[in-house]
Amino acid sequence: MSWYATSWQHMLAVHQQAQADGKDAAGIARIIDESYPYSERSGWAYKAWLDARRDFFRQHSLPLRRAKKPKEGLFTGEQ
Repeated sequence: MSWYATSWQHMLAVHQQAQADGKDAAGIARIIDESYPYSERSGWAYKAWLDARRDFFRQHSLPLRRAKKPKEGLFTGEQ
């Protein structure tokens, strides 16, 4: 089984358990993120996890994180 398929199956199991526990979409997304099953967040396994996560979250209408806005003056050299 591929890294992607393994990641998808893991997310599906966690999603079903979280739904059974009555979690909302944001709570389910947080639980899935916290349940990362591989040892390091790098390499092919992590790339496959991120691809599967993006697709899984879209299919199940879970909130995807957005990049935070930079602090004021970060790019202008002001502090």
